[in-house]
Amino acid sequence: MKLLLLAQQPMRRRAATWYPVGRRVSARWHSTWTVEPHPDWVDARFAPSNFVKESAIVYPNVLSDEEASSLQQDISIRMKRRRYEKGHWDAVITGYKEVELPDPDATKRSNLPSSRFGPLSNDSETVLRRVRTLLESNDSIWMPSSSSISSKCETKNRTWLPCHAIDLNETGELTAHVDSIKFSGCLVSGLSLLSPSILRLKPAANEDNNENDSSHVIKEGHVDLYLPPKSLYVLSGVSRYQYTHELLPTHSTFGPQSIPVPRGLRYSVIFRDAKDDDEEEEESDP
Repeated sequence: MKLLLLAQQPMRRRAATWYPVGRRVSARWHSTWTVEPHPDWVDARFAPSNFVKESAIVYPNVLSDEEASSLQQDISIRMKRRRYEKGHWDAVITGYKEVELPDPDATKRSNLPSSRFGPLSNDSETVLRRVRTLLESNDSIWMPSSSSISSKCETKNRTWLPCHAIDLNETGELTAHVDSIKFSGCLVSGLSLLSPSILRLKPAANEDNNENDSSHVIKEGHVDLYLPPKSLYVLSGVSRYQYTHELLPTHSTFGPQSIPVPRGLRYSVIFRDAKDDDEEEEESDP
């Protein structure tokens, strides 16, 4: 499919079947529903030699239009009375609002502010569970056996931090960073809503963030991920630990045809697995 179509029309679903059951009820997720990463939405033409393609993927259309509308509404009412923040304690994001979502399936709590609006809608809870099921059922895709990171991240009983939602305005910035390895685990995943954007990965300059020997990491090159609404990106392995990620400003271009991507107001829902208890105990030892 030509990249020229990216900014002009939604991509067709791949191997997905939806079963709408009414205006106020979520589309049911049957066992026949499957989704595959979209190969055209990861531009690795300028990737460094150590980049592992399985460590950065984008799934298209992981929720229906009705589910997207419900989730956007759930996020909107929780953001309404909040002001856009000019900065964050780690200095990587500006022009944003952030809130922890009610999350009955999360096994560990975070230090983000929670909301007073009660539980999410049934549609939204269905989406969160679906995404986690997808992440849990495909660990082998993002943890190549050749990676030393893989053995540390394999787990049969993955636990989850609560999801948090980010409202990033059109002029907001998310600058290059590696998510903290002190509190979260091996996966960083984000569900995109409202407007498209481009996520850029670059080799991390601070090797202290890496979980394995990074003395031979090449510090040049980048990989771009196209994130249309209703898509899900997943970073793991080298992309999680050895690469920074950042959002490019509006009207940045994607792919070999340099297609402009107009980034407007953007919602995202972030999924992170919890760090293994054994690792936390090891780090706490003097």
